[in-house]
Amino acid sequence: MLSDSYEQEQEELREKLLRLDKEINEQEEQAENIDRFISKVKKYLDLDELTPAVLNDMVKAVYVHTPDKSSGHREQQIDISYDLVGILPMSLLESL
Repeated sequence: MLSDSYEQEQEELREKLLRLDKEINEQEEQAENIDRFISKVKKYLDLDELTPAVLNDMVKAVYVHTPDKSSGHREQQIDISYDLVGILPMSLLESL
């Protein structure tokens, strides 16, 4: 009986270790992607004109949502998915 609970605990710890290792790897990859994205952004700090080349380098996808007229005037949400980092929260973009 005691060995059964010990073996079960060991198995749970192995599974937890695997999950944590996976999470650490994902966090490290995300940090690397953010660093690469920041390097890309720095290349375009003094940009005078948005060219197709710059747009293709920085933007992965643009999502245009269905218009909403429930408030009495037309509003339409647009999300931009940036290369390496995905969709950035509007609160982050507004603080820049």
